[in-house]
Amino acid sequence: RISLEVYEMVQGRVAYGPFEGMRLNRERWWGALDLGSQCLGLYEKEVLEQLSLIQDERKYDFFIDIGAADGYYTTGVLCSGLFNKAIAFEALPKGQDAILASWLENNSPGELEILGEATEHALVNLPNEALDSALVLVDVEGAEFDILSPVVLEKLLHSTIVIEIHNWINDFEHRYFAFLESAFNLFKVEVLSPVSRD
Repeated sequence: RISLEVYEMVQGRVAYGPFEGMRLNRERWWGALDLGSQCLGLYEKEVLEQLSLIQDERKYDFFIDIGAADGYYTTGVLCSGLFNKAIAFEALPKGQDAILASWLENNSPGELEILGEATEHALVNLPNEALDSALVLVDVEGAEFDILSPVVLEKLLHSTIVIEIHNWINDFEHRYFAFLESAFNLFKVEVLSPVSRD
């Protein structure tokens, strides 16, 4: 109820943060409870701030969203002008439709390509221009260790990857440390700390 009240108060647009002005769809298929915090620019604030900071420093050409859900990030980075090109991976057709609807509702900013499930094969076969200069966001509810194989990490060597780690999967500790070992061989690895919400 509070989430929807906030949505109505700001007339369905993001009121603060890097995605300010982006129109959000009231009917959600994913994360309906997040609508209010998205409107206030507080949703996953650590990630929002990191995306803005990284892009300000490096100026990547592509934003690749693996597990794009309803398109909050892909539409947001294109609306805000942080990126001109985005690739959204979303396995479910309902999600793909929501991503397209969000983008169209915001006047189709930039260039958006919507693809299905993010597999090792799908990722390594992206155009070299995308793989050579991308900021990659990964939020796939526990499938991150399958998708970000050593082969994929090698392909993304010139990119920055922001990953949400999910610790409820089977054999988490073993898989997590094996992943970290692969990542540390190729990347500088940092942990994002929580930031305050005013």
